[in-house]
Amino acid sequence: MKKILSFIAILLVGLVLVACGPTAKEDGAIAKLDTAHAGMDILISDPSNITSNFVVPSMLAGGIEAVWTSDNPGVVSFGTAVNNEVTATVNRPAKGQGDATVKITATLKLKSEISDEILEKKWEKTLTIKENTVEEIEIETIADILAIRDEAYDGGEYTVTIPNVTIFAKGDVYFGYDGTGIIQLFNSQTTFEVGKVYDVTGALEWYFGIWELVKSTGVEKASATPQYPTKETVNSVDSKISELTTAGEHNYPAVSDGNFEPIYATVKGNIFMIEGDSGNYNTYIIDAAKSALVLGEPGVPASGFMFYYGTADFPYVRSFAGFEVEMDVVIYTYRSNNLAFAVYYVGGPSGITANLNESQKVDVAKNALKLPVEVYKADQTLTLANKSDEVNIAWSFKDAEDANNALINLADGKVTLPTSGQKDVKLVATLTLGEASATKEFTIRVGEVAPSTIAEVLEATVNTYKFMITGTVLGYNAHRQISIADGTGAITVYASVGAAADLALLVGKQVQIIGTRTVFSGLIQLGSPEVTDLELDGTMPEATDLRTITLWDAESLLPFQSNLVSVANLKVKEVIANDYGNVELILEDEVTLKTIRFYWDSRQPLVGSSDFIKGLKVGDYVSFTNALLTWRSNNGAIGIHAAAQVTEGESPILTDAEELALDKLLLELPATTLESLSLPVTLANGTTVVWTSSHPEVLGNDGTYTKPAADTVVTLTAALTNGEATDTKVFEITVKAEAAVETVAYTFDFGPSPVTGYAAGTLAFSNTNGDAFTLDKDRVQINTSTFAPWADSAAFLVLAPISTFKLSYVEFDLTAAAYANASKIEFDFAAWNQNNFDQTVGLAGSSVRVEKLEGENWVTVGDNVFGQLTKDALTNVSIEITGGGTYRLVYEAPAASSTSNTAYAIGVDNLKIYVLN
Repeated sequence: MKKILSFIAILLVGLVLVACGPTAKEDGAIAKLDTAHAGMDILISDPSNITSNFVVPSMLAGGIEAVWTSDNPGVVSFGTAVNNEVTATVNRPAKGQGDATVKITATLKLKSEISDEILEKKWEKTLTIKENTVEEIEIETIADILAIRDEAYDGGEYTVTIPNVTIFAKGDVYFGYDGTGIIQLFNSQTTFEVGKVYDVTGALEWYFGIWELVKSTGVEKASATPQYPTKETVNSVDSKISELTTAGEHNYPAVSDGNFEPIYATVKGNIFMIEGDSGNYNTYIIDAAKSALVLGEPGVPASGFMFYYGTADFPYVRSFAGFEVEMDVVIYTYRSNNLAFAVYYVGGPSGITANLNESQKVDVAKNALKLPVEVYKADQTLTLANKSDEVNIAWSFKDAEDANNALINLADGKVTLPTSGQKDVKLVATLTLGEASATKEFTIRVGEVAPSTIAEVLEATVNTYKFMITGTVLGYNAHRQISIADGTGAITVYASVGAAADLALLVGKQVQIIGTRTVFSGLIQLGSPEVTDLELDGTMPEATDLRTITLWDAESLLPFQSNLVSVANLKVKEVIANDYGNVELILEDEVTLKTIRFYWDSRQPLVGSSDFIKGLKVGDYVSFTNALLTWRSNNGAIGIHAAAQVTEGESPILTDAEELALDKLLLELPATTLESLSLPVTLANGTTVVWTSSHPEVLGNDGTYTKPAADTVVTLTAALTNGEATDTKVFEITVKAEAAVETVAYTFDFGPSPVTGYAAGTLAFSNTNGDAFTLDKDRVQINTSTFAPWADSAAFLVLAPISTFKLSYVEFDLTAAAYANASKIEFDFAAWNQNNFDQTVGLAGSSVRVEKLEGENWVTVGDNVFGQLTKDALTNVSIEITGGGTYRLVYEAPAASSTSNTAYAIGVDNLKIYVLN
């Protein structure tokens, strides 16, 4: 019977095919246009609040051309495409004229896949161009900008255009010169080229004593002749710093005080790196006659020019550590948070000269010699240089008999991928100059990158080699961060601004990513991504309801990192202030009192308007649908890709059980007592309590204290009732017979000498009495000072959170028997840099607290004493703790926006551990 049915089915299929004839071929170009059109909203961040020029792509993924037009070119006009980018020039209405509305159109074009027809699809967006908030002033030159003394023009809102600006240098910013002055171009929207001339448009911002143009765009003046500032020669770093200091160039605390104009210079000196400091600000050029750096103090700049960490060719600069060099730099400002004049190296990848002997030249060449750790693409060639300046380089295989040697041709550097898998090839470079020689070994992994699941990447412990994943694009979870998910989990891809924007256009689509695994502040990510659009629809994961996660600490949230989350009706507990238009909130779940951070960086493109999130205030309620779980300060935070992912919420209506659980959570009693206790019988949410004591003769059911003959442990049981819901909470209380005497068990004075280096790791030092300690820490060092209020101290702790590491801490092991009854930690503290006191105490949400390790979680004990921080004198504070254990002193600054080590630093000295006896 089955055979007969199968035969009939075949006949029917054949009849259908004959009757229908050949089916029309679908045009794949239509689907590609539809996909591109669906993602266009992400290109215009915050369309209801346009205040400056912006850049849009003229070419989208898949070869789609975008032609841009405006219905009001007097307000928004589009230039000619350069490097697949089009600059939109924005002319804001004058103050008092009101906002302007402009409709822009992108006509998307793509050749049909089945004919010669050019298919088109239009995308439109209405923009609101905000009126200027200040009166217009005449700005025609860079000198005009440098003459501004009115702080009303600060803030990145007032836009100006400067003609004929030569881009003469580049770090991670550009420097422009128009014949009248030098200015820094920060966060440029246009990819400028050094040596070319542009009409530059940007918004004014005053930052660390300099005027800069932010979000700058440029129109190239191909026929213009470049002009360069006079390059100063600095033969003595000490003399130049003295000259700048005498002229007050380190003292521009406000716009009205004037500003620093960047200096283009050739500087001669010694490259000095601070030993033990692996941070961003550890490299200086000091006077050629000196061998050590003297760190800056308030009013006295450091004795060297500090290299800003974004400087071009930074590894090349550092390869000259310990040597005298000559190099081109831009001295761009005085960094008051680093207490140093700062420079960018701008001489290029081989622009440093040094007076070295043969052995030193070989050492420098060895330090600078680099090869990739892996080759995974076909037709690649290694650069096996045979010379570095004067140093000769010869290449060989470490093991001449290794079969893998066939994968690399030493003569021309060509690499052949193995037919399968990956193989390691070991090379040796022999460097010689005269009688000096050295060798350097390289292990290069050759072969295609094997595919991994996201779960495998998350669980990996080695970050040396590339990973390849395939997943669905979920959207932005923060600035330059895009979430990707597969069936095993989600991960963040960290990309350049442009690459992130391109990837964000593919939300809901499948992509292949090859990248390097890194972990930054607890966020696992793939960096330097290579993206392939697979042109397939992806599978969006189901969002996890945050309320189903018991705790909102890092450990509990980690399995959901970078993935979709939803949660309804969170209350805005705190709005953290900032100066950059970002939105940072502390949100509370009123059902459980758990809190979580929300963060949106104004540099991150947002689908839709940011007006709602910018208008949120304490007491408001918000709900999130298909938002993203990002990471900040080593803990989870909510991020959004689109404005629609966050909406207005409402005060939650609690069930009897939820009211009881909340009351139970808030019900607390002391661990010890020497007096009667006030035992509540009705709690905040209506829960009633009946108390039962295990020793009513010592501590009654009503909390009455009767002096025992000896200390007695009493169990107090609270029977809780709220409607139909019931529960109990048990307290173990030591009822004291006599008042305990509190004594100092130990004092940490942190010794007489500095132990510098803020990086995570250990802090090894000896107390003045010779006791040696090694403490786990992050963003903490030991230092000294000759300035108030630290002049009378020897060495002391410095805790220094920054924008990228907002949590600083140092751990103390109090597990010894001597600390079994530890009762409090006491210490003296004050601002580290008096000049930064106001900005330090002005940070919203900061805390100085003590945490105790409970299992695998750090739990806050005692009070936040940040509010007692002082400027001119040390203040003594104490924080109660609960017996022996592992504790850490924490200084957290969630609103920190500076990367300077000293911007918000505090000092701590004479830390005492008290015990009860």
